[in-house]
Amino acid sequence: MRTFISVELPEAVRKKVAELINGLKDTGAAVKWVEAGNLHITLKFLGWVEDRDLDNLTALTAQAVSGKGSFRARFKGVGTFPDGRDPRVVWVGTAEGGDGLCELAKSLEETLSKAGFRREEREFRPHITAGRVKEKKGVDRLKAKIQSQVNAEFGETLVDRVHIMKSTLTPKGPVYEKVKEVML
Repeated sequence: MRTFISVELPEAVRKKVAELINGLKDTGAAVKWVEAGNLHITLKFLGWVEDRDLDNLTALTAQAVSGKGSFRARFKGVGTFPDGRDPRVVWVGTAEGGDGLCELAKSLEETLSKAGFRREEREFRPHITAGRVKEKKGVDRLKAKIQSQVNAEFGETLVDRVHIMKSTLTPKGPVYEKVKEVML
């Protein structure tokens, strides 16, 4: 199964981000927007994991996050990766709790790479992916509208667990399913 480890978001945060997305759609930019129910924070993308390896993955995840303790994360601001002329991802950032999310991601990266999982090439930056830019059409209007949202507030959550998620790709977009929950 195609797998990743994430922090789930409360309904109130997903609703605020969905409102942002609806406003950004008005730009006409060629972006594949994330459905409200699929909004989350990816800590580690794993790719294909065999069903028989799920118990081991769960144990490794528990080892990585053990003793980290819960913390609050607050979401604020909108931007793009990369920042500049050719953005590929539209994101919502963190105003608080980013360090805690980075610590979780780093610990997962270290523990899982030692166990043979592929190491992430890019540095982890805590964010909620709102959309993926498909082509340059409408990008200038999109970037202008994003600039007007740099101080937008999206709410907060208590980060006290992570989820091992299954991602099934369909013609209508990915379907995410919680497979395991691991408490911090």
